[in-house]
Amino acid sequence: MNGLLAKAWRDHRRTLTGFGIGLVLTELLYMAVYPAMRDSAADLRAMMENLPEAFRQLFGEDIASPEGYLRSQLFGELGLILFLVVAIGSGARAIAGEEEARTLDLLLATPARRAQVLRSKAIALVVLITTLGAIAFAAVLVFGPAFDLHVDAFDLATASLMLVLTSIAFASIALAIGAATGHRSAAIAVTTGTAALMYVVNALGVTVEALEPFRPLSLFRWYLSPLLLTGGLAPVNIAVLLAVAAIAYAAAHVRFGRRDLAS
Repeated sequence: MNGLLAKAWRDHRRTLTGFGIGLVLTELLYMAVYPAMRDSAADLRAMMENLPEAFRQLFGEDIASPEGYLRSQLFGELGLILFLVVAIGSGARAIAGEEEARTLDLLLATPARRAQVLRSKAIALVVLITTLGAIAFAAVLVFGPAFDLHVDAFDLATASLMLVLTSIAFASIALAIGAATGHRSAAIAVTTGTAALMYVVNALGVTVEALEPFRPLSLFRWYLSPLLLTGGLAPVNIAVLLAVAAIAYAAAHVRFGRRDLAS
């Protein structure tokens, strides 16, 4: 098992390095822009008043505050996209990528069982995403004050945790689809499409009455509400995201264990 974990982690080293550096640079860029955004607080508030209710509900009213700015930019836009790109891509590649590269047969030719291979891949995914979450948290905590971005460390840690758990849930879905089909592109396409649909349902469900009952089916409902950085810790939301990840992993375990990999 240790050998499998080491191999699974080695597969993520370039991803961690590249996206880790990119994440920090992205955060620094957004933080450097914040003072100008803060000085335009009145204009921003007027702009927010003209936006649809769905966007005001998602990101909060005061986008010029440190919490509102980080919520809308890092945790709600590019930062979230970066995490989902890593999570979905890495999850899809974990099993399906090995299979398409014809290296899965080599792993299974060892005494390792399929369940052990899957477990090592899942653990490596969790460690990768958690490490990126810790990097995002540390960058804001260390560099934020230089740009007048002062936020409570616990609230920042809570928001980072929710970002990590949401990313792990989507990574688990991509892992399950990849393990079930053996096709990385299918896993990426289906999971990305699901994420996009969930985001739209959650955003529009605030104002479109017909969509409101479906909001609990969106992972973004459990990620974005209550408002990150000001809403506190929500144990139910954490439990939902963990449950989705666990169910997806269980599905991957069952399907991967039954597949005829020779076909």
